Amino acid sequence: MLSATGLTLTLALLGGAPKAAPRTELVDAATVIPDLVLDLRYATKDNFLKKQVYPDGARCLLLPDSVKRLTQAADALRPQGYRLKVYDCYRPRAVQYEMWKILPKPGYVADPRKGSNHNRGGAVDLTLVTKDGAEVEMPTAFDDFTPAAHHGYTGGTPASREHREVLRKAMEGAGFQRNKMEWWHYDLPGATKLPVLDVPFTPAG
Repeated sequence: MLSATGLTLTLALLGGAPKAAPRTELVDAATVIPDLVLDLRYATKDNFLKKQVYPDGARCLLLPDSVKRLTQAADALRPQGYRLKVYDCYRPRAVQYEMWKILPKPGYVADPRKGSNHNRGGAVDLTLVTKDGAEVEMPTAFDDFTPAAHHGYTGGTPASREHREVLRKAMEGAGFQRNKMEWWHYDLPGATKLPVLDVPFTPAG
């Protein structure tokens, strides 16, 4: 009698082994970074869609590697007097289609047919706050689709540019890659090669 392992191996050699679907686990970043501030804008009406498209129980879900790097960035920022506040993490592909209908402009909104790195758990939108959770000045508000949101923007106040640079150094120091058109958006290296995911925001139960 073949063991389960032997049966699987025999079936594999015969070309008949069942193929397990690839499984990617997402991690709730707030369970790993206890002082992470959540401001998930798409779980509110305070976003460019002007409507809530995430459920009330939405979480900051990310790939394990993304969370590991985000933890490194948070650790680097604490001694400087800052914490991280996240605007968006993992995003269901269905929401990507809604965004594309409103702003079909590559560079700002990814084509849902290809998928966004947010759909893969490999992108995070975020800013800095003080240790007490107070906002710090940035060149623009979140989801500002103007040249002022670009990393190369030299206008605005010195404080806003300094804060943008502090965030950039922490995120790139942790291995993230910046989006040159959005000061708040950072990607996991190689994220575009990862699968688009369909994972619920809220725990099963």
